[in-house]
Amino acid sequence: RSWDAISHNSVPQPTSIIVTPPPSHLALIALGAGAASFFGALIIFWILLSNFLYGTGVAIGDMVAGQFDFKNLSHHGAVCDAYNPNATVEELGSTLNDQFTFWSLQGSVPLYLIMILFPLCCLKSATFLSKFNSLGVVCIMCAVGFVIAKASMWGINIDLHDKDSILYVAPAYIDINKLTGILTLSFFIHNAIVALVRNNANPTKNRRDVTIAFFMVALTYSLVGVVFLVTYPLSKSCISGVTSGLLFDNISLHDPLAVVAKAAQVLQLITVFPLVNFVLRSQLFLGLFGDPFVSYKRVALFNVIVCVLCVSISIFYPHVNTVIRYVGSVAGLAYVFFFPCFVYLLHSYKNNTLTWYSAVGHALIVLTGIMNLISQPISLSSYF
Repeated sequence: RSWDAISHNSVPQPTSIIVTPPPSHLALIALGAGAASFFGALIIFWILLSNFLYGTGVAIGDMVAGQFDFKNLSHHGAVCDAYNPNATVEELGSTLNDQFTFWSLQGSVPLYLIMILFPLCCLKSATFLSKFNSLGVVCIMCAVGFVIAKASMWGINIDLHDKDSILYVAPAYIDINKLTGILTLSFFIHNAIVALVRNNANPTKNRRDVTIAFFMVALTYSLVGVVFLVTYPLSKSCISGVTSGLLFDNISLHDPLAVVAKAAQVLQLITVFPLVNFVLRSQLFLGLFGDPFVSYKRVALFNVIVCVLCVSISIFYPHVNTVIRYVGSVAGLAYVFFFPCFVYLLHSYKNNTLTWYSAVGHALIVLTGIMNLISQPISLSSYF
């Protein structure tokens, strides 16, 4: 049915299965769970923007001061932690820049972003934002080009057999619960596509465009992730050991290619953030007030709340992987596991078609979502 919404420029009508909407208080819970997913995405974007902007600023400052030493980089710029190049794997994340200074990763830089993003988030229409977002394609190409260029310099650096090697990568990990939290957020967040393509001039091409977009996104993530993991020349523990969880933090701040790639990512995320904020604002306002743009005062107040939340998390808890997992598991429990089962069972009950095996089966699906949430702080590899 979501394909119908994308193709025909309208919200799909309920199928014959779903004819009874949930009660209003449950609808509000569903709306809140959906909003939590988008809030999580916005927080992640803000953390990423802070990181990329900080690294770019440090590089520019060192250039101006004549301290940008890119000629003596070891391993073609690869380091274990860009913000603490001499750290061992055990020391990763122990020297975060958490002081409020003129240019601080967990202080002033997240605040500077308000001046850029707040005005863009106050725009009424998504038309300009969608066109503005097209710049992101160029920026993504820069990131992919950066990884390919580094991979060509590093060569293949992976060991699948010797567990004592710093290059060892296990064929599989038992901590799959960490992946499921990320997957549930990824699965849900794609419903934003309906809002983004709703005003396209030629809706009949939406299905084709979205299919291409899905394919390109999958290709981009797979290419960047796999190539970087296979070719990174230092300990593979460095990749997951940095606080932010970003591969750019495994590259020296004085690496020219990394500086260009980070600057491109800053521009790309500046185009994405207002667009996702627009989707969140439209869905919330439409659900609460029946109008995606009630007034400039309420829009401004909403954007203030978004900025305060994003800045606070970016300063006090800038852990991208953890934010993704917990937000995804909470929102996924409601939207992916609970509400689809609840609405179906409610309809079956009202029509006297509910069977015990159907109830048990759907209860197990909900239980899966609950276990997914509960398991997030648990490291399964510690027990097996």
